[in-house]
Amino acid sequence: MANEQLTINIRPPVSIYETYKRLSYQPWYAIAEFVDNSTQNYYDYQHDLRELYKKEGGGKLSIKILYDMDNNSLTIHDNANGMDFNELQRAVMLNSPPPNRSGRSEYGMGLKTAACWFGPNWRIETTKLGSEQKFTVDFNVKEIARQSNNIINVRLESAKKDDHYTKITIFDLYKPIKGRTAGRIKDQVASIYRQDLRTNEIEVWYNGASLTFNEPPILIDKFDNGTQRIWKKDLDFEVTSEAEHTSLHVNGWVGVRIPGSQRDAGFVLLRRGRVIIGGPDLGYKPIEVFGQGNTFRSQRLIGELHLDKWPVTQAKDNFDWSGGLEEKFIEELKKKCRDYMDKAEGHRQTKSPPSDEEMRAASEPAINVFSNKDFSRAITSEIALPTKARGEKEEKEDLSKIKTVSKGPQKFKLRVGGTEWELNLHWQSKISDAPWMELSYPKDNLIDIFLNSAHPFFTEYLDKPGFLELLTKFVLALALAEKISRVTHHGELIDPADFRHHMNRVLKYASEIKDAN
Repeated sequence: MANEQLTINIRPPVSIYETYKRLSYQPWYAIAEFVDNSTQNYYDYQHDLRELYKKEGGGKLSIKILYDMDNNSLTIHDNANGMDFNELQRAVMLNSPPPNRSGRSEYGMGLKTAACWFGPNWRIETTKLGSEQKFTVDFNVKEIARQSNNIINVRLESAKKDDHYTKITIFDLYKPIKGRTAGRIKDQVASIYRQDLRTNEIEVWYNGASLTFNEPPILIDKFDNGTQRIWKKDLDFEVTSEAEHTSLHVNGWVGVRIPGSQRDAGFVLLRRGRVIIGGPDLGYKPIEVFGQGNTFRSQRLIGELHLDKWPVTQAKDNFDWSGGLEEKFIEELKKKCRDYMDKAEGHRQTKSPPSDEEMRAASEPAINVFSNKDFSRAITSEIALPTKARGEKEEKEDLSKIKTVSKGPQKFKLRVGGTEWELNLHWQSKISDAPWMELSYPKDNLIDIFLNSAHPFFTEYLDKPGFLELLTKFVLALALAEKISRVTHHGELIDPADFRHHMNRVLKYASEIKDAN
């Protein structure tokens, strides 16, 4: 077949193509638009392609992403079914959705927007299985806008019936893919298409490297009777959409991963088999479920949720949460995950908390501080011997999720203004969203101080004696200042300025103390 030329009317206004470079894409989401087309083309002709791949030697759908640094070009090549002329027209015409909108190619915009976002010049080359025609179209965004020309030319060439592929190349990328961006693209694309990779029918390559998705490690509790519990369960619930006048279905699973990882924790939200929200460093972590800051939940709670009928944005990088959908979704999710939220927060890993001896040894400098002669005018201190060790039965009692670390409290006797105060410093291991410090006053001159060693603020520093030395000084001064404030105000509301005054006075003594040794 001699080379021929066809034309496609891409519809006005052609100037809109230039505006796509200002879309708020991330490179992996833009690449996903091309992968969506490739995978959907495969699923549309899955039966025929499976048989063909067997004949071709046991192959599979192969999507190859290649960035050429020297030429600053990006190529996406697949061996799916390819496109005929009508399908090619829809691929390059604005607002031309496919006949079947129930798959990943839904709006008829993705290829155009992603290609124009990456660069001003791009090319599509494709041939359909069983056809003897290959089509090539070159798209120059700036030239088309300058000429206000709605007609683009399509080059027609002969092809073999057994050929089947689509190749898209974008030239002169606005932003070259450099440094960490390439690694991010590989991680995110592998995450987005985890479901496809799991089938073992689809492979995705980036610059010659096969992308893989590593399944997260799930916590398994093993019991003395030989049984075990795997902390992963299925979820299935409905959320009412007032805008759609229907219920939207959610199904998937929730789990607890060990070891924890801020990067890899969180939910991923999928639609029609591909991730919309989530992935490495992008986990979906609503505060109502994961808590604030660096909680254990934010490191350990994971899951995959399928929202196949839910509306998404045109770029398919978020859901359309309008009408209060997200709030309702989070409310239902929290109900279903409560036990897993508690487990992720309260689970203690194998590393033992600091022992009583380690705590006492780390705190000795602070004890010396309080016995310093410059401070003895206000405070004198001493350590009492540890109380009797807890019995085996007591050690197993954990109904309130509180497990005492030390065998007994560290005891201090402090004399201030003629009153001798007793302070008991208790180190405890609670769930990490419990308060970092609690005080109680069982007697007029007795203060119990409870420090939560599982609190996220402490966990990073518990093995650092210098931190414990400073912490011991600070909490004793804090407890003393609060008690003095309560006594001074005789049950009335404490003015914050007065509390700061007492705290400043006590800390001033502490800051002036030198080691008595």
